[in-house]
Amino acid sequence: MDDTGIDGDEELTILSRSELAERVRKRTADLENLMDTMVDVLVKLGPDGRIRLANEAVRDMLGYEPDELEGKPIDYVLADPDRNAELSSMLHSGELIEHLLRKGSVTDLESYFETADGEAIPTSLSASVMTDDSGSVEGIVCVATDTTERTEAQERAEFLHSVLRHDLGNKLTVIDGYLDLLAEGDLTEEQREYHGYAEKGVTEAIDLIENVRTLHQLEADEELSPVGLPRVIRETVDRHADLASQHDFDVETDVDDLRVEGGTLLKELFANVLENALVHSGGSQIRIHTTATDEAVTIYVDDDGTGIDREDRDRIFDRGVSIGDSGGTGLGTHLAAEIADTYGGDLTVGDSPLGGARFGVTLQRAD
Repeated sequence: MDDTGIDGDEELTILSRSELAERVRKRTADLENLMDTMVDVLVKLGPDGRIRLANEAVRDMLGYEPDELEGKPIDYVLADPDRNAELSSMLHSGELIEHLLRKGSVTDLESYFETADGEAIPTSLSASVMTDDSGSVEGIVCVATDTTERTEAQERAEFLHSVLRHDLGNKLTVIDGYLDLLAEGDLTEEQREYHGYAEKGVTEAIDLIENVRTLHQLEADEELSPVGLPRVIRETVDRHADLASQHDFDVETDVDDLRVEGGTLLKELFANVLENALVHSGGSQIRIHTTATDEAVTIYVDDDGTGIDREDRDRIFDRGVSIGDSGGTGLGTHLAAEIADTYGGDLTVGDSPLGGARFGVTLQRAD
């Protein structure tokens, strides 16, 4: 027999019709078993958006029998459109199919499924498109993960943030006011020393609450828009006029009429950089000025203080890192760097021509 073209190590196996059918049956059974042991809801949609297949998890999570859902549109198990604004819009406009054809999949799409009893269940939805050999859409496989616990944890965290920002912040502000009144009285030298410790502690606590608020805001998505630099810098400097006076600082600004891509936290970025120079630099002069290219704007904050050692520059933007004896909570410069990064920019530190530290904030230039 001529075995030309067949390697000695290859084995040619010819399956009978019954053996092939048994292999297909076993493979199908394995896939069905895998689907039905999933804790996440899995549904297969046809190109028309109707459910062709659902796993057993729809019974546990949603209270439906899998066969009961076959032929129903996906909207049948979705909560009202207001809860599913993004997903409903994508489904009705055909954008989901278009996106899947371009990208192949979507992940972690926030959605709400509705149980047979009318309860809305928060889920994280992922979807992948199925195509046939010709590239035509055969269906969409959707997997929904119940995120009730995660959503409840987020709501609890939001409540605690609210308590921290509002209730505790207000109480500290009241204490700070009474401390100011107390300072106007006739205190002994020792009492004034203790008063100073108390006032510093309250101020740092209020700053910490503001920094936590800023960190919380950073977690939210925000659309960038053109922001005028002169106004932001002017308002930031004015806001810190009392602090500059308290530390005997002269703050000079030379800011060109430029616009950058930014958002509501842009003032917090410059506030943290300016506060760092006013409180921790040990100098008496600050100069804020700008340079620009067609693509970017850099805002320099120079001081004439003691500067920052080279070995500390790589870690000064890390969360919780405090440099020197005058260091604060270690959140200020970290927050400034995070905000700059969120806005597609950068924050650097180096030597200032004034003799101290130079912080450089680089942001995208707006048209």
